[in-house]
Amino acid sequence: MTIRPLTHADLAFVSALGISSKATWGYSEQEMSVFRTELTLSETSVQELMAAEVAVINNEIVGYFTIRRHADGVVELEHLFVAPHRFGRGIGSALLRKARVTAGSLGEPTLKVIADPNSAGFYERTGATLVGNHKSSIPGRTIPIYEILTVTGEEEQGVAGQSADRAQSK
Repeated sequence: MTIRPLTHADLAFVSALGISSKATWGYSEQEMSVFRTELTLSETSVQELMAAEVAVINNEIVGYFTIRRHADGVVELEHLFVAPHRFGRGIGSALLRKARVTAGSLGEPTLKVIADPNSAGFYERTGATLVGNHKSSIPGRTIPIYEILTVTGEEEQGVAGQSADRAQSK
Protein backbone atom coordinates (compact mmCIF):
# COMPACT_ATOMS: atom_id res chain seq x y z
CA MET A 1 0.00 0.00 0.00
CA THR A 2 1.16 3.51 -0.77
CA ILE A 3 -0.23 6.77 0.54
CA ARG A 4 0.02 9.72 -1.82
CA PRO A 5 -1.45 13.20 -2.15
CA LEU A 6 -5.02 13.37 -3.44
CA THR A 7 -5.25 14.84 -6.94
CA HIS A 8 -8.13 16.63 -8.65
CA ALA A 9 -8.62 13.52 -10.78
CA ASP A 10 -9.40 11.59 -7.55
CA LEU A 11 -12.20 13.89 -6.33
CA ALA A 12 -15.24 12.08 -7.71
CA PHE A 13 -13.91 8.66 -6.76
CA VAL A 14 -13.00 9.54 -3.16
CA SER A 15 -16.31 11.37 -2.70
CA ALA A 16 -18.15 8.21 -3.77
CA LEU A 17 -15.87 6.08 -1.57
CA GLY A 18 -16.66 8.22 1.49
CA ILE A 19 -20.39 8.05 0.80
CA SER A 20 -20.36 4.26 0.30
CA SER A 21 -18.30 3.81 3.46
CA LYS A 22 -20.71 5.98 5.47
CA ALA A 23 -23.69 4.03 4.07
CA THR A 24 -22.44 0.80 5.68
CA TRP A 25 -23.68 2.10 9.04
CA GLY A 26 -27.33 1.73 7.98
CA TYR A 27 -28.30 5.39 7.80
CA SER A 28 -31.68 6.31 6.30
CA GLU A 29 -31.90 7.78 2.80
CA GLN A 30 -32.75 11.16 4.33
CA GLU A 31 -29.63 11.05 6.52
CA MET A 32 -27.48 9.89 3.60
CA SER A 33 -28.74 12.84 1.57
CA VAL A 34 -27.24 15.17 4.20
CA PHE A 35 -24.02 13.16 4.31
CA ARG A 36 -23.67 13.17 0.50
CA THR A 37 -23.46 16.96 0.61
CA GLU A 38 -20.93 16.90 3.46
CA LEU A 39 -18.75 14.20 1.92
CA THR A 40 -18.58 15.43 -1.67
CA LEU A 41 -15.18 16.99 -2.26
CA SER A 42 -14.74 19.75 -4.81
CA GLU A 43 -11.71 21.51 -6.25
CA THR A 44 -12.56 24.51 -4.08
CA SER A 45 -12.97 22.52 -0.86
CA VAL A 46 -9.70 20.64 -1.43
CA GLN A 47 -7.77 23.89 -1.97
CA GLU A 48 -8.79 24.93 1.55
CA LEU A 49 -7.28 21.81 3.16
CA MET A 50 -3.93 21.49 4.93
CA ALA A 51 -3.58 17.95 3.61
CA ALA A 52 -5.51 15.37 1.60
CA GLU A 53 -4.06 11.94 0.87
CA VAL A 54 -5.25 8.64 -0.56
CA ALA A 55 -4.26 5.06 0.16
CA VAL A 56 -3.64 2.99 -2.97
CA ILE A 57 -3.27 -0.77 -3.41
CA ASN A 58 -2.63 -2.17 -6.90
CA ASN A 59 -3.67 1.14 -8.52
CA GLU A 60 -6.98 1.13 -6.59
CA ILE A 61 -7.79 3.95 -4.17
CA VAL A 62 -8.87 2.15 -1.00
CA GLY A 63 -9.17 5.06 1.44
CA TYR A 64 -8.40 8.69 2.11
CA PHE A 65 -8.08 11.38 4.75
CA THR A 66 -8.30 15.17 4.80
CA ILE A 67 -7.02 17.66 7.36
CA ARG A 68 -8.41 21.19 7.69
CA ARG A 69 -7.27 24.18 9.76
CA HIS A 70 -10.31 26.16 10.85
CA ALA A 71 -10.38 29.94 11.25
CA ASP A 72 -10.03 29.55 15.03
CA GLY A 73 -6.74 27.65 14.50
CA VAL A 74 -8.13 24.21 15.38
CA VAL A 75 -6.74 21.48 13.13
CA GLU A 76 -9.30 18.79 12.33
CA LEU A 77 -9.08 15.37 10.76
CA GLU A 78 -12.11 16.16 8.64
CA HIS A 79 -12.46 12.91 6.69
CA LEU A 80 -11.04 9.42 7.10
CA PHE A 81 -12.74 6.74 5.05
CA VAL A 82 -11.89 3.25 3.80
CA ALA A 83 -13.55 1.40 0.93
CA PRO A 84 -16.09 -1.01 2.47
CA HIS A 85 -14.60 -4.06 0.75
CA ARG A 86 -11.27 -3.23 2.45
CA PHE A 87 -12.54 -2.86 6.04
CA GLY A 88 -10.56 -4.66 8.72
CA ARG A 89 -7.24 -4.72 6.89
CA GLY A 90 -5.37 -1.94 8.70
CA ILE A 91 -5.95 0.73 6.05
CA GLY A 92 -7.83 3.07 8.39
CA SER A 93 -5.10 2.73 11.01
CA ALA A 94 -2.41 3.40 8.41
CA LEU A 95 -4.26 6.48 7.17
CA LEU A 96 -4.73 7.78 10.71
CA ARG A 97 -1.02 7.30 11.46
CA LYS A 98 -0.13 9.14 8.25
CA ALA A 99 -2.51 11.97 9.19
CA ARG A 100 -0.87 12.21 12.63
CA VAL A 101 2.59 12.34 11.03
CA THR A 102 1.46 14.92 8.47
CA ALA A 103 -0.07 17.23 11.09
CA GLY A 104 2.92 16.75 13.38
CA SER A 105 5.35 17.65 10.61
CA LEU A 106 3.40 20.90 10.20
CA GLY A 107 3.95 21.69 13.88
CA GLU A 108 0.50 20.73 15.13
CA PRO A 109 0.45 18.98 18.54
CA THR A 110 -3.07 17.52 18.22
CA LEU A 111 -5.80 16.70 15.74
CA LYS A 112 -9.47 17.22 16.52
CA VAL A 113 -11.77 14.47 15.25
CA ILE A 114 -15.54 14.93 15.08
CA ALA A 115 -16.35 11.27 14.61
CA ASP A 116 -19.30 9.27 13.42
CA PRO A 117 -20.61 7.51 16.56
CA ASN A 118 -20.13 4.19 14.77
CA SER A 119 -16.39 4.84 14.46
CA ALA A 120 -15.90 5.83 18.12
CA GLY A 121 -14.34 2.47 18.99
CA PHE A 122 -11.76 2.85 16.22
CA TYR A 123 -10.61 6.23 17.51
CA GLU A 124 -10.57 5.05 21.13
CA ARG A 125 -8.44 2.00 20.19
CA THR A 126 -5.95 4.28 18.45
CA GLY A 127 -5.42 6.46 21.51
CA ALA A 128 -7.83 9.33 20.89
CA THR A 129 -9.33 11.01 23.95
CA LEU A 130 -13.02 11.88 24.08
CA VAL A 131 -13.21 15.62 24.81
CA GLY A 132 -16.87 16.44 24.18
CA ASN A 133 -19.86 16.14 21.90
CA HIS A 134 -20.91 18.12 18.85
CA LYS A 135 -24.35 18.84 17.45
CA SER A 136 -24.76 16.75 14.32
CA SER A 137 -26.08 17.94 10.98
CA ILE A 138 -28.79 15.32 11.60
CA PRO A 139 -31.43 16.91 13.90
CA GLY A 140 -31.61 15.51 17.42
CA ARG A 141 -28.25 13.77 17.23
CA THR A 142 -24.89 14.52 18.81
CA ILE A 143 -21.56 13.07 17.77
CA PRO A 144 -18.35 12.56 19.74
CA ILE A 145 -15.37 14.90 19.56
CA TYR A 146 -11.94 13.35 20.04
CA GLU A 147 -8.46 14.71 20.30
CA ILE A 148 -5.47 12.68 19.21
CA LEU A 149 -1.80 13.50 19.55
CA THR A 150 0.20 14.00 16.40
CA VAL A 151 3.59 12.45 15.76
CA THR A 152 6.71 14.53 15.26
CA GLY A 153 10.46 14.28 14.83
CA GLU A 154 12.04 10.93 15.68
CA GLU A 155 8.66 9.24 16.09
CA GLU A 156 7.73 9.98 12.48
CA GLN A 157 9.75 7.26 10.74
CA GLY A 158 8.67 4.51 13.12
CA VAL A 159 4.97 5.31 12.93
CA ALA A 160 4.92 5.70 9.14
CA GLY A 161 6.86 2.45 8.70
CA GLN A 162 4.56 0.51 11.02
CA SER A 163 1.53 1.72 9.08
CA ALA A 164 2.87 0.61 5.74
CA ASP A 165 4.05 -2.76 7.08
CA ARG A 166 0.70 -3.62 8.69
CA ALA A 167 -1.43 -2.55 5.73
CA GLN A 168 0.81 -4.30 3.20
CA SER A 169 0.62 -7.59 5.10
CA LYS A 170 -3.19 -7.68 5.10
